[in-house]
Parts: sequence; structure tokens; C-alpha cells
Amino acid sequence: MKNEAIQTHLLTMRQLAGQAANPFIRSEESDSGEGGFSQIFRSSLEKINGLQHKADEQVTSVQSGRSADMIDAIVALEEADMSFQLLLQVRNKAVRAYEEIMRMQL
Repeated sequence: MKNEAIQTHLLTMRQLAGQAANPFIRSEESDSGEGGFSQIFRSSLEKINGLQHKADEQVTSVQSGRSADMIDAIVALEEADMSFQLLLQVRNKAVRAYEEIMRMQL
């Protein structure tokens, strides 16, 4: 995988982490009526699913002998794993925030 592609994915992960850390800051997507947390979460989930499938295809091609590029397969696996772990942490933070709101006295 090229350095530019890795940098692009790192930038995307940093943006998602920033959005998770500051959920009350409105983004351009929110201003246009589209977006919101559920839409951002759903699109992130779809991207991560695509990364998982891409990594799986690369590993399968290395195992079957169609490709000898094991390094790209390992990088794709790690990229998919890191993205999944980030999404998992965002989900956990959202669940904790929801639970805290539900415990509030009215």
C-alpha cells in the first residue's frame, strides 16, 4: 500500500476520532440536513466493512498463490483492524454517554 493511501486513511481516522471527541460541534454535513451521528456511524461502518472485505480478499489471494504481495495483505489487515478498533471505541463512548443520560434525575 502506498504511503499516500496510508496517510489518507490516517486522516480519516483522525477526523472520526475528532468527531467522537466533540459530538456537539456541528459539521458541514449536519448543516445541510444530512448526517448526524447515526449517518456518520453508518457510513464509517460501511467503510470499515469494505476494508475488512478488501483485506480478506488480499489474504485469500496470497494464500491461494495468485499474489505474492504478503506485505500489502498484512497492511490491509492491520488497517482494517485499527479502523474496527476505532469504531468500537466510538460505539463504547456513545453507549456510556447514553447510559449516563439515562441515569440523570429529572
